Amino acid sequence: MKIFKLNIFLILAGMALNACHQPDTPGRTTVSGSFPAFKGKSIVLNEIDIRKTIPLDTATLSETGEFKFRFDRDSAGMYLLKLDNKNYLTLILDGERKIRVTSGASVIRGDYRVEGSEQSQRYAEYEAALEKNRKVVDSLAQAYNKGQSSAAFNMMERQMEGEYLEIFQAQKKLTENYIEDNCGSLSALLVLNRRFGQRRILTEEEDGRYFLLADSCLAAKYPGNKHVAEQKKRVEAVRRQMALQERLDQKLGIGQKAPDITLETPEGKSISLYSLQGKKVIVYFWASWDKNSREANKQMVRVYDKIRTQGVEVYAVGLESYKDTWTGAIKADQLDWINVTDYLNLQSGARSMFNVPDDLPYFYLLDKDMLIRYKGNDIAELVTRVQQL
Repeated sequence: MKIFKLNIFLILAGMALNACHQPDTPGRTTVSGSFPAFKGKSIVLNEIDIRKTIPLDTATLSETGEFKFRFDRDSAGMYLLKLDNKNYLTLILDGERKIRVTSGASVIRGDYRVEGSEQSQRYAEYEAALEKNRKVVDSLAQAYNKGQSSAAFNMMERQMEGEYLEIFQAQKKLTENYIEDNCGSLSALLVLNRRFGQRRILTEEEDGRYFLLADSCLAAKYPGNKHVAEQKKRVEAVRRQMALQERLDQKLGIGQKAPDITLETPEGKSISLYSLQGKKVIVYFWASWDKNSREANKQMVRVYDKIRTQGVEVYAVGLESYKDTWTGAIKADQLDWINVTDYLNLQSGARSMFNVPDDLPYFYLLDKDMLIRYKGNDIAELVTRVQQL
């Protein structure tokens, strides 16, 4: 897992979204549309190839904003309609022969409708949701730029990081759901490679299951398609990575000994997990910026009040970047247990060693010999396992 610490300036100031069964018979395809806000402008139809776009035709929008393209194709593919660098959209075409695209907006990206191509319309809806989140982050960027001279800028920066991460996690969940619901669409390949600002939403290292799912669905539906064949090359690397991940999961299986980690308390004192050997330990991975973690904190405080007399310790690993934000959450949520961090946020070495997923919070229950007796995110199940020990 690569070392990564959020740089809020780069994330916010650089926020820009970059887009980057065969049809029954070969035939003529018609793509028409209406963009009244761009009457008289030129529009280009491009085919999206493996590593480039290939211009196919150019048209001029009429005085009412109408345009039409006719072209031949004999396989499923992806096409880009482009007015300029801010106004473009992607079409995913299979057996469809007549497609119409409309938008009354002055910025069509994220605000257009496609008739005659269900795959393209679903992708348009995904783009609209992504565009909505982008605008929220743009607002954060503007506030960031205005606030740099403020005496409270440091606190503002940390708050913005939390807000950004929350938006990013929401976009990631939306992306995961899209792949699950549309794994047999070529648009899944576009979504797999989408970026949110400078960051990829899904990565082969952490989200390999979605790459495998799309590969499985598309290989069956589009044998021989050039886009699917190219993706398969990448998936082979994912399979190798997932094999390594499986071996790691086995090392962290029920009954296996947990790895030792040593992290810092808010006071700067180093505490190792193995220093708690002889006690039952809940290793609790959470983050101050994560809404689900903050809700879980409330439940865990109530649970801990009931189980602490049974010789149970909580070793809570905060996935944090900033001390003030972390300690503020500890105080606000009244977390009266061992709190530690390495200030590496989601790229924490402890998170990597324990193979903690993106969805927080996450728990490991260890017995007195540091053997794993439970892992997951179900607090009720965690309590049951504690009582069984």
